[in-house]
Amino acid sequence: MKKYLYLLISLVVLSCSQDDFMENSEASINLSEVSTKNSDPVQLVKAWTVYSSYRGFQSYTRNFTVEVENLAYAKNVSIYHQKVDGSWDDIPLAYDQSIEDGQKELWTAAYTHGGFAIDRIYSDEFVVRYEVDGTVYWDNNNGSNYAMSRMEGWFFADPELNVNVDTNYTSLSYFPNGNTNSLNVTVDVRNLAPDKEVGVVYTLDNWQTQGYLPLTYRQFWSNGPLFTVQSPNNFGIERWQGYVALDPSINEVEYAVVYRVNGNEYWDNNYGNNYKVAINDYN
Repeated sequence: MKKYLYLLISLVVLSCSQDDFMENSEASINLSEVSTKNSDPVQLVKAWTVYSSYRGFQSYTRNFTVEVENLAYAKNVSIYHQKVDGSWDDIPLAYDQSIEDGQKELWTAAYTHGGFAIDRIYSDEFVVRYEVDGTVYWDNNNGSNYAMSRMEGWFFADPELNVNVDTNYTSLSYFPNGNTNSLNVTVDVRNLAPDKEVGVVYTLDNWQTQGYLPLTYRQFWSNGPLFTVQSPNNFGIERWQGYVALDPSINEVEYAVVYRVNGNEYWDNNYGNNYKVAINDYN
């Protein structure tokens, strides 16, 4: 309940600070310049879209993660997104981190539009635009454009992405009833076969020792009050969750996630950096 209260409060705050991702009246979107083939220097990695409503308060959330080749320091990465009126708008992405020894970068955007008696702004279709050194590269899903409805949850665009930690639903929190700190981890995986195992490998002492937390499949999961997403969703993505009680003196946990299926192991270790979560840190 504390988690959902935190998220609801966050939506209210974000509803007052989302002008950067609102309508850009000066944007001139000409999709005719988009090639029918994807450009190698840019690729959509994953995207998230969801809608929820509670007592008249509505929220529309879209997140995007894009991978680009680091061709120059100065660059612009954005999502060109169709709006409900048929026009197109520019959602700028921000630098997140370097990967592959600086050869590539991840760029992200988190768009939330919330409030009472509001209308949604964006429809389903979008493409990715990468401008660097005077050249524009596109990822438009091989000429088909990407499309996500407002209630679908995660979409893994990268065909090599099979497991993904949802850091927005992962936390280390104190529970006074048991006088424990609880590590709660949420993971999404591509449904590659019915039989699978998803777990968290974690350490409390910089990998001198480690623990293992098996996760549980969630057929339905709540994204907010009175709203659920079915798992697997329309893109074949499943949600797995679990928690482990820790000593209340533990204020930070480092971890990675392993997904075992069809005799293979797939890892999400934050591109070799592992994940770290601190007490009451929801991100």
